[in-house]
Amino acid sequence: MNVKNITRIILGIAALLLAYFLFESIMKPQRFETLRARKEVEVVNRLRDIRTAQLAYRNLNGRFTSTLDSLVMFLENGKLPTVRKTGEIPDSLTEAEALKRGIIQRDTVFTNAYSVLFPNHPDRQNHLANLKFIPFTGRTKEFTLETDFITRSNVQVPVIEVSALLIDYMPEPEYRQLVINATKRAMDINRFPGRKFGSLIDPHTEGNWE
Repeated sequence: MNVKNITRIILGIAALLLAYFLFESIMKPQRFETLRARKEVEVVNRLRDIRTAQLAYRNLNGRFTSTLDSLVMFLENGKLPTVRKTGEIPDSLTEAEALKRGIIQRDTVFTNAYSVLFPNHPDRQNHLANLKFIPFTGRTKEFTLETDFITRSNVQVPVIEVSALLIDYMPEPEYRQLVINATKRAMDINRFPGRKFGSLIDPHTEGNWE
C-alpha cells in the first residue's frame, strides 16, 4: 500500500470521527433535555405529594412540620377531620333546607390522614417509604426541607421550601458538564437549579414548575 492510499484512509477515518463528534455535539444536549424532562415529571409528582401533606399538616397544626420523617408519621398515624354525609337531598330542596329538616345529616369524623389525602394511590406502603427521597437517587438523597415563620401584618406566618437539585436527579457521568452548565445558567438569572416549591421569604407554596 502506497503513501497516497494510506493518506486517503487516514483522512477518511478523520472525516468519520469529525462527523461523529459533530453529531454527538448536537444530539447529546437533546438526549439530556429529554431525559431531564422525563425525570422531572417524577420529581415534581413527589414534590406535589409532599406539598399536599404539608398543607394538610399546617391546616391542622398552624405550622409546617420541619422533617420529612415526621411528615411520613403524620400520614401514617395522623387524623384529619372529614364530613360524613348520610341521606339524600330531594330535588325540591337545597342542602341547607334538607339539613334543617333532618332529611340529611352531616357529621365531622376523624379519618387517617393518608386515606384522606391519597385515597386512590395504588401502593400506600411504597408511596410512604419513598416519599422523602429524590427519585433516581437510589434512596440515597432526601429532598431538602426548610421551614420558618415570617411576619406579615404583625402576624407570624409559617413558610416552607422543599427542593431537589438538578445534579441529584441527573447524576449520569456523561451529562456532568451539561448539568454544571444548566446549574450555572439558572443561578446566573437567580433561579433555583432544580425543582422546588415554596419560599422562606414569601408565604406561598407555588412550585417553580408552575
